[in-house]
Amino acid sequence: MSGVIIWHTVLYVFLIFLLMPMVASYCLSAITSRTNQHLVNRFGYQAPIIFSWLGIMVHELSHAGMALLFGHKINRLVLLTNPFQLDQENRLGYVAHSWQPKNKYQQLGNFFIGLAPIIGITLLTGITTQLLWPQVFHVQTVGWQIFSQVPWWHLAVWLVIVINLNLAMNLSRADWLNVWHGILYYSLLLLLIGLVVGLFISDPWLIVETAGYWLGLVWMIDMGISILMLILAKILD
Repeated sequence: MSGVIIWHTVLYVFLIFLLMPMVASYCLSAITSRTNQHLVNRFGYQAPIIFSWLGIMVHELSHAGMALLFGHKINRLVLLTNPFQLDQENRLGYVAHSWQPKNKYQQLGNFFIGLAPIIGITLLTGITTQLLWPQVFHVQTVGWQIFSQVPWWHLAVWLVIVINLNLAMNLSRADWLNVWHGILYYSLLLLLIGLVVGLFISDPWLIVETAGYWLGLVWMIDMGISILMLILAKILD
């Protein structure tokens, strides 16, 4: 029986903390890139900064925070490029960092640094929702009353913030390269965590009901907002 519990624990850990984030990150990044392209076509190259200035700063701060956490050296941090001067590499902001290739901890950090914007914006979206629209997390019991139980201005502020954040969820080629550089070490870490937790947990499904449910719901919000923004941007283009 303990072997089954450990196996299920490892499986759920990989599904929730590797497979789900990777799939969500790829989909959100692809959708956001297309949305921003439509906005640029309609409003010019300054459109992403105009519509997602907060999200861009969170995007770059997430990169920088993860880089520091894993011992990388930050050589340069630009939260927002000059909106009146086109960047030669079409960057809206950027973090230049360096690391030691032989350092396993720093190699592991590459995975988190690459996905940092998705992680940071997802967490901030969840916190914003918890503060302004907590009824969403009780949708299973409250149902459609989640809309009637929230003040209209809470919903308006929530919508503005979440849209601004979501328009900065696109990952660059360099971000994905970082992810692939660190994914092996991250997988080994998850395996170790799953094995250890599996020794002490009595019901592995608790992982799904807690972390899995919260993360899944927040990513569904992100995905829904991203798809709606893509449709709207395509109409405006």
